[in-house]
Amino acid sequence: MKKFKKNWLLASMLLCLMFVFCSCDDDDEMPSNEIGFNDITLTGAAEVQTNPVVTDGEGVLDAIYNKDTNVLTYTVTWELGKPDDKTTGMHFHGPATRTESAGVIIPIMLNSDAPMGNITGQTRALTQAEEEQLLSGLWYLNIHSTTYPQGELRGQLD
Repeated sequence: MKKFKKNWLLASMLLCLMFVFCSCDDDDEMPSNEIGFNDITLTGAAEVQTNPVVTDGEGVLDAIYNKDTNVLTYTVTWELGKPDDKTTGMHFHGPATRTESAGVIIPIMLNSDAPMGNITGQTRALTQAEEEQLLSGLWYLNIHSTTYPQGELRGQLD
């Protein structure tokens, strides 16, 4: 009888441990209705223009698209190449591949024209066509400056 109790106790402990380890929630998983665009690098080298963009500026875009609400939530952190330069605009553009330019789809309202910053926001609800373009990798973020009014920093959302 003692051997049965020992084995039963050991089996119960193992089952409890299995339950604890198997029921752990993985916080890194996104809900199935959200699509992440993480650590999108914004550089001058990614700009598509007739005149090359030579800048030490850089930035990062993190965004999540919610397929239920059709809204893109974003955080952009950037620094232009010249400390005395001004940020004159920031926009989502598309549809375009990495080697193409396109018109503005959604402007981002800036609180300042500082040469560096961090901004968080949400877009309006995207149309079906805009959603298809975004999810096909045909959108990019462009940051414009006084030195490069056509765009100093660009990153493709793909």
